[in-house]
Amino acid sequence: MERAVRIAETRLLSPSVRSLSLELGERAGLPFSFKAGQWINLYVPTKAGVEKRAYSIASAPGEPRVELAITQVAEGLVSPRLHELPEGTQLTCDGPHGFFTRDAALRAVPTLFVGTGTGLCPLRSMLGELLRDPEHAPVTLLFGVRTQADILWREQLEDWAARDPSFRLQVTLSRPDAGWSGRTGYVQAHVRELAEQLGAPHVFICGLSRMVGEVRAICKTELNYDRKRIHSERYD
Repeated sequence: MERAVRIAETRLLSPSVRSLSLELGERAGLPFSFKAGQWINLYVPTKAGVEKRAYSIASAPGEPRVELAITQVAEGLVSPRLHELPEGTQLTCDGPHGFFTRDAALRAVPTLFVGTGTGLCPLRSMLGELLRDPEHAPVTLLFGVRTQADILWREQLEDWAARDPSFRLQVTLSRPDAGWSGRTGYVQAHVRELAEQLGAPHVFICGLSRMVGEVRAICKTELNYDRKRIHSERYD
């Protein structure tokens, strides 16, 4: 069933990614609730009519607003519209949907999150929930983007890592500039090392199909992980 949505706040996370902070109305008297890692369908008015698109929730459960991150595709029909809608715009959504979530039993197990681009969204939701627990197991986020300007929520992620010794942030750039001193290349080149440092983590992967498939293959063939320890969601 559908419910009303209001765009309460917007901001640019990178040159091509816009954050939408949404206020969701109640449905049949019930407030909106979801599991970290789930997504919603957003109904967007365009020149071709109302179009439906799925977006992962980037905020953690229990926060007052639901945050999405929208990559603008120049030739797209919906994303350019979502990059121009002003604050206060009323839309409609349905959901939540999806099974890319962490069971409560995994709270005591080390976790490696692997994401690229806006594939970070469901992982950020999981991290925001996980880091509320001061006794959480070790967790590493391996996040891949092209340049430093593309590091989504950089200030927040770095603050989380500085405050929590059990959380490691590992960013890798495929097009690093001269001032970058961190990891370089694609996430695939760093998965095995970081997984081995965690011991025997569960691995959560989100991004485009090629990356997801290659990381899953590394986990299966090089690390010999059972498929139950590998969790993934593809964006294409």
